[in-house]
Amino acid sequence: MIVIQIGALLMCRIMSFLAICPIFSQKGFPNFAKLVVGGSLVISAYPAITEYKEIANTVLLGEVAIKEVIFGLAMGYLSQLVFSGIMMAGQMIDFQVGFSMAQAYDTMTDVQSAQFSKLYYWLTISIFFMLNLQNLMIYGIINSFKIVPLGTENISGASVDGVVQLFEKTVEMSLSLAAPMVVAVLIIDILLGVISRSIPQINILMMSLSIKTVVSILIFLLALSSLSSFLGNNLSEGIGNMLEFIKSVK
Repeated sequence: MIVIQIGALLMCRIMSFLAICPIFSQKGFPNFAKLVVGGSLVISAYPAITEYKEIANTVLLGEVAIKEVIFGLAMGYLSQLVFSGIMMAGQMIDFQVGFSMAQAYDTMTDVQSAQFSKLYYWLTISIFFMLNLQNLMIYGIINSFKIVPLGTENISGASVDGVVQLFEKTVEMSLSLAAPMVVAVLIIDILLGVISRSIPQINILMMSLSIKTVVSILIFLLALSSLSSFLGNNLSEGIGNMLEFIKSVK
């Protein structure tokens, strides 16, 4: 019976984490593959459970299972923060450039997105795998059972404040990422506005779409190396924040 309880609680934390974390939470990731990954992580994490007492009370067992689900969702949320911030930056750029008028439903992210949102997202995915951060993320969820044993989660006020601060840092990172291109396109809008007042005969709308598209792509290509470094640093920091959160929950 104790083996079944441990397996069920392991599954609660791991599957709730996989339901919201990067890569594995995507709709394009097959459900069968999610079950295989979840089952493999449960088997890998089982040796880390050294001190667990069987819970005879069904209500108490349900409360422990809910705590495990909440803790898994919290870890997954923190690991996903950087990806959400990057998507936010892409949406701001799309809006300023004009690509938001051509938004389409993205079956992978399950949101309406345009060109730069998709471009930034997939660039982030590529950098995530190039830096082998998926291994660090998996290590974090496995090691969490050694740091925070089953049923002992205590998400204090300090932990909540830390999550709020990480959210603020994510918004700041998103604004920093989008600012150069948004400012450049905004300057183009101002110049085109002056031209439209000087020469009303020119079709500024059609001209602006072409100019802003070309300028945004050129800026992206020129900043690609710095952008890759910026994303890599923030991705590493994001996974590190998840590990720090695990250590703070005891």
